[in-house]
Amino acid sequence: MIKWFSDIKETDFELVGGKGHNLSKMYNCGLKVPNGFVITSKAYDVYIKDNDLTPIIEGILKQHISSLEKSNRIKALFIKENVSKKLVGEIKEAFIHISSGRVAVRSSSTVEDLPGMSFAGQYSSYLNVTQDDLIEKVIRCWQSLWNQRAIDYRKKYDVTTEFSHGVVVQEMIEAKVAGVIFTANPVSGVRSQILVNAAYGLGESIVSGEVNPDQYTLDHHSGTVLKEEISKKEVLCQYAKEGIEYVAVEPQEQERGSLKPNHIKEIVKEAGKVQNFFGCPQDMEFAIDQKNNLYILQSRGITTLFPIDSFDQDGKLRAYLAASSVLLGMKEAFTPLGADLYGGMFPMVLNVMLKRKKPISDNFVKYAGGRIYVDITYLMASRLVAKQFGNAFSGSDLPLKDTMDHVIKMHGKTFRHQGIRFKIPWGIFKYGFGMMENYKIARKVAPDDRYQAIRNLGKEFYQDILNEAEQLNTVEEKIKFCEDSMLKVFKLTQNQALYCVEVNNYSKIEKSLKKIFGDQYNLDILTYALPECITVELGLELNKMAKYFDEKGLEPTADDPMMKAFLKKFGHRSTVELDFGYKRWHEDPKYLFNQMRSYMVDKMYDRNIAEVKEKAKEARDFIEQIFEEVKVKKGIRKAKKLRDMIIDYRRAAGMREYPKFNIVQSLDLSRKVMLGVGKSYQQQGLLDDPEDIFFLTKKDILSGKLSKETVRKNRELYNKEMTRNSVPRIVLNTGETHYSAHKFDPKSKVLQGISLSAGVYEGRVRVVFDPNSSELQEGEILVTESTNPAWTPLFMAAKGLIMEYGGPLSHGGIVAREYGIPAVVGIPSVKDLLMDGQLVRVNGETGTVEILDE
Repeated sequence: MIKWFSDIKETDFELVGGKGHNLSKMYNCGLKVPNGFVITSKAYDVYIKDNDLTPIIEGILKQHISSLEKSNRIKALFIKENVSKKLVGEIKEAFIHISSGRVAVRSSSTVEDLPGMSFAGQYSSYLNVTQDDLIEKVIRCWQSLWNQRAIDYRKKYDVTTEFSHGVVVQEMIEAKVAGVIFTANPVSGVRSQILVNAAYGLGESIVSGEVNPDQYTLDHHSGTVLKEEISKKEVLCQYAKEGIEYVAVEPQEQERGSLKPNHIKEIVKEAGKVQNFFGCPQDMEFAIDQKNNLYILQSRGITTLFPIDSFDQDGKLRAYLAASSVLLGMKEAFTPLGADLYGGMFPMVLNVMLKRKKPISDNFVKYAGGRIYVDITYLMASRLVAKQFGNAFSGSDLPLKDTMDHVIKMHGKTFRHQGIRFKIPWGIFKYGFGMMENYKIARKVAPDDRYQAIRNLGKEFYQDILNEAEQLNTVEEKIKFCEDSMLKVFKLTQNQALYCVEVNNYSKIEKSLKKIFGDQYNLDILTYALPECITVELGLELNKMAKYFDEKGLEPTADDPMMKAFLKKFGHRSTVELDFGYKRWHEDPKYLFNQMRSYMVDKMYDRNIAEVKEKAKEARDFIEQIFEEVKVKKGIRKAKKLRDMIIDYRRAAGMREYPKFNIVQSLDLSRKVMLGVGKSYQQQGLLDDPEDIFFLTKKDILSGKLSKETVRKNRELYNKEMTRNSVPRIVLNTGETHYSAHKFDPKSKVLQGISLSAGVYEGRVRVVFDPNSSELQEGEILVTESTNPAWTPLFMAAKGLIMEYGGPLSHGGIVAREYGIPAVVGIPSVKDLLMDGQLVRVNGETGTVEILDE
C-alpha cells in the first residue's frame, strides 16, 4: 500500500491520485522534484472496508442535513486508532528513508480536475511533518476527502461514485523563496506568458493568504520580465519545532523583489521543461532553497484555460466568437456530430445570403471547448463593421456590444494592419431583393391569418423532408440529408420571419409612448402573455396536464392519452434542443414529469394558469388605457394608430417563437435518421450503442473510421465540457479570453449587470446547471448561463431571472417579460458568484443584483 515515486507506473493513476501521479512522472524523467512516496488509495479503501464505513457514509449523504453537518459526521468516522498496524508499520518503515526527517503530507485524490474549475484547495495538505505525527496527518488527509467544499463540489458536478484518496509524503525543502508558476497567464489566457507569484519562506504564506506575493509576468520564449508588481511582505512562513510558524521580515527586505534575475532565468527554463513534458500549460508550486536550487513541489494542468487547439495559428491575430452561446443562446457543449451539423450551417447560410462566386469554406467554424466558434477576424479588420456587428447581435446577447468594443480598443490596430481587408459583400443586396417576392406574398395575408400561414409553411416543409427521409439508403445520403435539411429550415425561417416583421415596431412604440408619457409606464407590460406564442402554449398545457393528473390521483406516464397528445406536439423538443445528439422528450419525458410534479405541490398549477390569464388581461387593459389617454392627448386617429401598432407587435412577437419550433422538428428528424445509422453500426459490432454515432465526426463516419476508442474519448471530453462554468464570448488565437467588458469583484454585495426585464423582486437563489435535475421551487430566483424554449416550464415557478448570456430577443429575455418577472443579464460566472439559498434583490430597472445575506 506504499509506492515510491520511482516505482509508480503510468497505469497507477487510480492508486496514487492526480498529484502523486504527476509528481512520479516528473521525478522519473529527471525533473527537479523532491523524492517521496504515496500511501495509495488502496490503503484508504481498505480502511473503509475494514471499518464497514460505506453504508454509514451513504446513509449520512442521504440525510436532509447541511453539507457541513454531513462533513463533520463523516470525518468523525476516521480515527487514528482504527488504522491497521500493518499499514502503520509500512508508513513508518518508508519514512525512515527520508533523509531530512521532515515531510510534506498532501492529499492526492483520484477525482480529476474539471474544465473551468479545479478541485485545488478542496483537500488538506500539511508541512514540516515529523514521524511522530505522520499517521495523524494521513488521517486528516483522508478526512479532507469529505470536507464541506469537496462534498458541495462533487454534488455540483455530479461526481458521486468511483473516487478514492491517496496521500503523498514528500521530502520538505527548506525554502528561502517559494511560490506558484503558471506556464500560461491564467488571468488573460495568453499562452506566451508565464505568471509567477513569489514570497519569502515557505509557499504556505501565499496559499493561506497571509502574504500578498510579488507577481511577475514573463515572456515564455525570451524570459523577459514584461511586468513586475512588488508587494510589501511583512511576514514569512518557516519551519517551527513542529509544523510551521510566521515570523517578521526585516524592514529593509519587505519591499524588495523576492526573485533575483538568476531565479527568474531558472524558473523560465524549468517552466518550459515541465510544460513540454506534460504537453499542456501547468500550474506549479516551486521552492528555492538556501543554495539557490529550484525544486518543483507539484504540478497540474491549468483547468481554467479555454482550449485553443483548433484555432488557426498562421502568424495573424485571430478572433473567434462563441456562436453557440452568443448567437444561438446555447450554454451546453455540443456532441461532435451535433457541432458538425449546426456549425456546418454557418458557411451554407453565408453562401446563400452573400451569393459569392467563390463559396466560403467551413474552415472559419471551429469546435473548441465543446462549443461552436466562428472566426470573425475578417470583420475585425474594419472598426466600423466590427462595432456594427456587436450592435446587431446585442438583441441576442446584450453584453456582446461592450465586449466587442473592448476587444477593438485593445487590439483593433493589429486587426486592421495585418494584411486582411474587409470588403462590402454586395451579394447580400441581391439576396435582399430576392426576398421581396416572398415579402409581398406575406403582406397580402390578413394579420389575423398570419400565424396559421406560418404554421402551414412549417407543416409543408416538415412533410417534404419526412418524405425525403423515407427514400434514403446510403450513409452518405443520410448525412447529406441532415445538412440539406438545415439549409432548408433556414430558408423556411427566413420566409416565416416575413409574416411577423411588426416585431421590429417595439422601438417605435416605445419612442411614441415615452414622448407622450415620459417614464410614467412600465412598457414591459406590452410583452406579457404574448398571444399565439408556442412557448406560452407549452407552459400552459404542461400545467393543465399537472392539474389533470393531480385531480385524477394519477402518476404522470407516457402512456396516458393526454401525455401522448402533448408528446406528439412537443415531443421533438429537448432541454438541449439545438444539438441533435441530445435525447428528445419523446425518448425521455422525465423532465416533463418532474416539472408536472413540482406544479402539483400546493396546486401551483392553478396559480400558474391563473397568472397567465391575468397577465394577458393586464396587457389588454394596459393597451386600452394607453388608447384612452392618447385619444385625450393626441386625438382618436393617433390613438387608433398606436393601438393597432401595439396589437400587431404583440401578435408578431408571439409568432416569432414558432420558426424555432420547426428548426427543432427538423433536428429531431435528422436525429432519427442518424440513430438508424448508429443502430446499423451497432448490429455490425462497430459501435456499442446507437447513440455513439453522435460522438463521431462527419469525417470519421464518411471515412469509415468507426473507432470505439474515439467514441470513448469524445464522450469523456463532452461530459467534462458539460461541466464548464462559463464560456468566453470572444477568444483570440493567443489564448486571450473575453467573457465580458466589465470586471466584477466577487466580494461585492452589489453585482452590476444589464437590465433585461423590469421589476424588483427579493427572493432566494436557485442555481440551475441542468433543467433535468433542477430543484427550482416556487418563488425562487432562477440563476443560469442562458435558457432556451425547453426551459419555459421553469419560468412558471421562478419569480426572478439572472443570466450570463442573453438579450431582449433571446428566449430568457422574451419569456421573462411575458411572465412579468424582473431579469438581469451579463454577470460573468454568475453561477459561481451566487449560491443556492442566498437572499438577493433582483432589480430589473437598474440591472443590479444585491446580495442581502451570505
